[in-house]
Parts: sequence; structure tokens; C-alpha cells
Amino acid sequence: MNCIIQYYVPFNGVGKDILKEHFPTEIPEWVKCSRDSFQHYADTHKCEHHFYTDKFVNSSSNFFEALRVYLDPQLDAYDKILYVDCDVLVKNYKNNANIFDLDVIDVAGVPEARHPAYKVPVNWGSGGPLSKRYAHFDTHIPKARTVSGMRMINSGVVLWSKQARIKARELFVDHEKWFQFKNPILDPDVKGWGHSSHCLDQPFLNCMWTKHNFDVMELPMEWNRFPTHDENYPCNFAHYVQNERFRMPEIAAGCNI
Repeated sequence: MNCIIQYYVPFNGVGKDILKEHFPTEIPEWVKCSRDSFQHYADTHKCEHHFYTDKFVNSSSNFFEALRVYLDPQLDAYDKILYVDCDVLVKNYKNNANIFDLDVIDVAGVPEARHPAYKVPVNWGSGGPLSKRYAHFDTHIPKARTVSGMRMINSGVVLWSKQARIKARELFVDHEKWFQFKNPILDPDVKGWGHSSHCLDQPFLNCMWTKHNFDVMELPMEWNRFPTHDENYPCNFAHYVQNERFRMPEIAAGCNI
């Protein structure tokens, strides 16, 4: 049996103040759109769907709730698990492919890269501060195989095998050590160690996958398409990052969700 998991927890005061608007106490409509979208997808492809509103992961930042996918032993009952952020929608309902058909060994996700269709910037760089952070945790930043530049898998849509989740639970360093290390949110005097985003779940996961030699399947952007100038640009899943998430109810209505 396969499963899709998502979560929503309100802003807990750790991070930039703009998160208060994005993650209020009451579940926003854009989150409900994502939840309903993936419930429909789960029903279509005969898998289970869990939408969590409790805080399971012991972490300072709510973004690390994404790690529930490997930290929660109850999820060992499933074979493949698709973790999805709650600002993602399923698109192309009539022809949508089943991501669980992918022959994933450990994890699969879309590497972030600049693309002319995108209306939001992609600014990851492998030099300087991020490299120093990876080195502190005893690894390096690898190059991507399918796009130019570094490999930075977007953590908003990740397919995990069961073996990968068990390995992660056994091998990955405590995520709080990553978050607390040289974090400018926690210590404004930190200089030269990069943006606060370097301290969050996405670089953490990418670092740990590399450090522990996970097989990382790089998927095409159709599985995690960022906001585009043309909303009809083809994809299976569309990821409405930043302020684009507030457009999701209107877009979802057009998807017949």
C-alpha cells in the first residue's frame, strides 16, 4: 500500500514575520485546495492520504514537520510515500500519471533550476556559505545530472521508498543541530554563513541524502512545476510558492477539483 502525506500547522513565531500571513491559526483556503486535490489523486490511484494538523516532529521550525515522513514509525506500514507541501495542486486530471509507478530506489524529486517559463526566481548556488554548511556536516554539494548546476531537490514533492525512510531514521543527524547551526534567524550576529533558508528542511535533506549515498532520482519539472507565466504550461503537479499560493483557490476551481 502507498500513501500521500501532507501537513498544516500555524506559524509558531520562529522565522520571518511574513509567515504569520501565510500560516494563520485557521487553515487557509489555499491549503484546503491542496488537501482536496491530493485526496482526489489518492482516490484515483488507490492509495491512502493523510493530512496532519498536529505537530509531530520535535523542532524549532515548523518546516521540519516534513521529516515526519521518516520519523514516524507508524508510516512504516506503507511501501512508497509521497510527501507533498500544502501549496501544491494536481493538474491535468484527465491524463495525470501515477507517480507511484516510478521505480524509486531511495528518493525521487525535481531539482530546482532556472527555467524561462518560471515567473519566480531560483537562486541556489553551490559556492560559499552553503558549501561551508555542507562541509561542516561532512559532505559536499553534488552536481545535478538532469539540469545545469548544483543538485538541490525541491523538498515540496518527494517520493520516498520504505528502505530510504528507515535508513534516514537510522543515519540522519538530528535536524535541530542543522537548524541551530549558524542560523541568522536565531543569531543576528551570524555573518558569512548564508541566508536563513540554508538552515531549513530542504538543504538539510539534500545534504543528508548526499552524505549517506542515497539514490536520488531526478524527476522532470512536470512533477513539481513552479509558477509559470502561462498557467497552462504542462505539468502533473504545480507548486505555488511564495505569494502565488494565494491564487490557488481560483486555479483549483478551473481544475475541477
